[in-house]
Amino acid sequence: MAAVAGFLIVDFYTRERAQLLASTVGQARAIMAAVDAGFRSTEAALQALSTSHQLERGDLAGFHARAVEAQRQMEADGVILIDAGGNLLMSTRRAYGEPLPKLGPTPLLKRILATGRPGVSNLFPAPVGGQLMYTIGVPVRRDGAIAMSLNATASPVQLAALLAARKLPDSWRTAIIDGSGKIAARSHDIARFAGRPTTPALLRQLELADEGGFETTTLDGIPVYTVYSRSPDSRWSVALGIPLDELTAGLRRSLAWLIAVTLAALALGLALAWRIGGGIARSVRALAGPAAAVASGEVPAIPPLALREANELGLALQQAGATVRTAQAERRESEQQLALAAEAARMGIWVRDLVRERVWVSASWRELFGFRPDEPVSVETLLQRVHPDDSAAVRRVLEQAARGERYEIEYRIEPPQGGLCWVASRGSCEAGSDGVPRLVRGVALDITQRKLAELEMQQKQREVTHLARVATLGELSGALAHELNQPLTAILSNAQAAQRFLRHSTPDLLEVDAILADIVAEDQRAGEIIRRLRRLFDKREAPRQPVDVNQVVIGVLRLLRNDLLSHGVALSSVLGAGGAHVLADSVQLQQVLINLLMNACDAMALTEAGGKAIGVRTALDDDGWVRIIIADCGSGIPAAALEQVFAPFYSTKESGMGLGLSICRGIVSAHGGQLWAESNPDRGASFHVRLPLAGAEAAVGQGAPA
Repeated sequence: MAAVAGFLIVDFYTRERAQLLASTVGQARAIMAAVDAGFRSTEAALQALSTSHQLERGDLAGFHARAVEAQRQMEADGVILIDAGGNLLMSTRRAYGEPLPKLGPTPLLKRILATGRPGVSNLFPAPVGGQLMYTIGVPVRRDGAIAMSLNATASPVQLAALLAARKLPDSWRTAIIDGSGKIAARSHDIARFAGRPTTPALLRQLELADEGGFETTTLDGIPVYTVYSRSPDSRWSVALGIPLDELTAGLRRSLAWLIAVTLAALALGLALAWRIGGGIARSVRALAGPAAAVASGEVPAIPPLALREANELGLALQQAGATVRTAQAERRESEQQLALAAEAARMGIWVRDLVRERVWVSASWRELFGFRPDEPVSVETLLQRVHPDDSAAVRRVLEQAARGERYEIEYRIEPPQGGLCWVASRGSCEAGSDGVPRLVRGVALDITQRKLAELEMQQKQREVTHLARVATLGELSGALAHELNQPLTAILSNAQAAQRFLRHSTPDLLEVDAILADIVAEDQRAGEIIRRLRRLFDKREAPRQPVDVNQVVIGVLRLLRNDLLSHGVALSSVLGAGGAHVLADSVQLQQVLINLLMNACDAMALTEAGGKAIGVRTALDDDGWVRIIIADCGSGIPAAALEQVFAPFYSTKESGMGLGLSICRGIVSAHGGQLWAESNPDRGASFHVRLPLAGAEAAVGQGAPA
């Protein structure tokens, strides 16, 4: 409360001080405005006097009398007329005709001649008598040029009267300062400081800005806060100095009262705290024993205490003791049920303390991983039981869990008793109140039987896929025989031609060399056909790698060309996916395209000759996918059967097994793609194969969890 009160007092003082200083700036501006008003009034009178007919005719005697009369209406001590050369032509302080003193330097005259505008001079000593004075001058023009300057001289006494009329506090220091920084009038000790330069600090501030405020010391040694305002026209200034003692007196009084009240409140608070604290301490000591009993599940007996709150706390402790006893019984029962469930499911539980680097595991977990009951367990000993191929992945998952991430992984272990087991593990991290991970809790489940069943299913699926591939190639046997017959026939013809050339007495070796080159080319062609067939018959899975989509399509079309020609099918292709690569097993991709092309050919079995046509097109989608479209002109597919054709054992052929399209969709799905059928607008059907590009596939793989 004392701090808040102190802050409020200081804030109030700061605002009051700012308001006072702002008001003082206004007063300085008002005083300067009054000084400028006097200057402008004198300038107006001089402007009117400069239009006198006597002055225009050069009648200086008549003009002298007119100037004496006008002087009575001005706040001036005299009126003088100065020619452009700085010579004094007339002065009302002397009778007309009396000798006039010679003037010294006249800066105001030079300024009037240079600017053509009226002005106010700085303080200067009078030529006669030496008293301080200043002049206000206006130009007198003849034929458009400045011929003379008409000036009114005044003493600073009139400015001192203006300061006295403002009735400012007696302790304030007020001064009117001319354009050169000399004091023209002052509220205190004017006889001592008149004509002297003001303080260097104020001179520096006047050079920086026309208005402002700052702390300084006056010429008579009083610390003040000075507020000043400078006229933009005359460049004279007004400065008001407020003693710092007056600014801070109210703050000091308020702070003194605040300190006294704070000390009194503190003493009273200590006395009350001593009395109340004693009662609290006795009640707390009386509750310490019952609180310890609650921790062990007992219901303590608590005597009546002095404080009402302590009695309520004692009653709460008794209720807590009964609740703890019930909770302990329920926890033991829950632990027994959990242990039975974990044991029945062969589920192991483990907890890793990241702070103490300790690992606790359940008995089921030890049995699953092959640890003895007394054998210590750590992260490193766990990794020693993990299969070498899975060790890096398990270590990476453990590091992620230690950073606060949830994890789920399946891996193999090699228990000491031998054999190989599959384990599914999942868990999460528990952080402390500071957000730092502290505990990792997880469970491990034996999934060996499930994994063996999955592996067996995958093996059977591969065998079915291979059988489908072999069956498809059986249907293409005639085309393949024709494909091999062409290079073999060419090899035989070239070999016979070479023999004929070699029987000549002077065989043409260049021709023989060309024939041998043809034999080599045809042999390589036959070898390439055989290699493609061997790859299609091979049961082994080829590793996935970037494959050019157009090259795969071209290879399949080349393989099926003769078979399609023998069926009277016209083949057209538009390969628009130039340079597009997918991450795939090229053999499996070939199997899909062969199956789709053969199905398209069979779909046109009843189509009249000349109307059979298959179109193959590749294209790039805008979202990083490539599409292969195979369209036929057959009987088409009913709308209700567009999805049913991909079901296993569904076939529209009399001798079909109904596995081809099902296997094709499985292969495309395994590559992360899609396979579907659509009816063409006119006739026939189109099959669409959509696969992610190799770059998009890699990006998806990087974002997938380990």
